[in-house]
Amino acid sequence: MSEQFSFKLVTPEKTFMEGDASMIVLPGIEGDMGILADHSNIITSMRPGLIKVIGTNEEKLFFVEEGFIKFSNNELLVVAVGLDENEKINNDFINAKISSLETDLEAASENLKSKIQNKIDSLKLLLN
Repeated sequence: MSEQFSFKLVTPEKTFMEGDASMIVLPGIEGDMGILADHSNIITSMRPGLIKVIGTNEEKLFFVEEGFIKFSNNELLVVAVGLDENEKINNDFINAKISSLETDLEAASENLKSKIQNKIDSLKLLLN
């Protein structure tokens, strides 16, 4: 049996999920990252993408718009903004997110355009 670590998946509104996992894959700002037990300490941001929680008997998938993670002492905290469960995640869902961001992009200040475009680019990579 693989080693486990504790994790908490929260949104600004509530604790969404809490428990133990053997691996969690996150959409890090510079690429996907896998967290296993005894991972080195890390704090980083998340880009739009999929969070995969792998437990002993189940696997859960979530979509996240952005957020950050903190891992230390075999505890992972994921603070997520714009979290949706896998039942909703399909190409129509992702295309709707892209359309919404493209509308935001047109009205955005120059300072925000790059950030919004990066989110759009990340979402386009999820389309299959």
